[in-house]
Amino acid sequence: MAVVEGSVQDELVIVRRAKGYRLRRAIWLAVLILITAGGGYLYGYFDSYNQVKVLKEEGRYLKDGLRVSEQTINDLSQRVAVLEKGGEVDRQAADDFRSTVKDLRDQVGALEQEVAFYKGIMAPGSTDKGLRVSRIDLEALSGQEYRYAVMMTQVVDNTNFVQGEVAVNIIGTRAGQQEIIALRDLDEAVTELGIPFRFRYFQELKGTLTVPADFTPQQLQVVMQSRGRNSQRVEETRNWNSEGEA
Repeated sequence: MAVVEGSVQDELVIVRRAKGYRLRRAIWLAVLILITAGGGYLYGYFDSYNQVKVLKEEGRYLKDGLRVSEQTINDLSQRVAVLEKGGEVDRQAADDFRSTVKDLRDQVGALEQEVAFYKGIMAPGSTDKGLRVSRIDLEALSGQEYRYAVMMTQVVDNTNFVQGEVAVNIIGTRAGQQEIIALRDLDEAVTELGIPFRFRYFQELKGTLTVPADFTPQQLQVVMQSRGRNSQRVEETRNWNSEGEA
């Protein structure tokens, strides 16, 4: 072929590869992928195992506290009965004992709720699985202020993280008209309508809100929306009574 003087000529390089080169390279690539995937699986498995172990320890601690409190209640109740029969204590002292017993019973009730909460996560029923709002608490403070707490839980067979947004609204009336106020308008610490969440077992949303003086709250509404392939929407509404409890 004629060559024009001064033109650039491409060099043709022939590289000989051993027979089966592409097959060996594909095998090594597959092995590398399997090793990486296996490492990720083992990491997730042991991390989830540690999380479950912590939850079991907390549940065991609560059960021990519940057992001790119930025994203390029985002892104090017997003591009150003995003292009242024997006339060894005046009415005021007996009332003090009764008040102590009542406080301990309240503590037992709270411990039983905590035990039921952890039991629900560790051993859910077939109908209890999935994303849910486990508890909504409201406590009246001074004036128009209230302390709120919303417990969000995920009860599933696996231990994957769930993430999404949760919206909290207060439903009530103002000047005879129904009105819905978003949490961000009542709590300075909240800046978004949809508050991001990300958790594996449970997460608590809490803070302090201030209700306008001319607004009468009637209900507290919580709407959760998860993201991902198995997205889920959960809505829970609780009545708001005169003591500020939901």
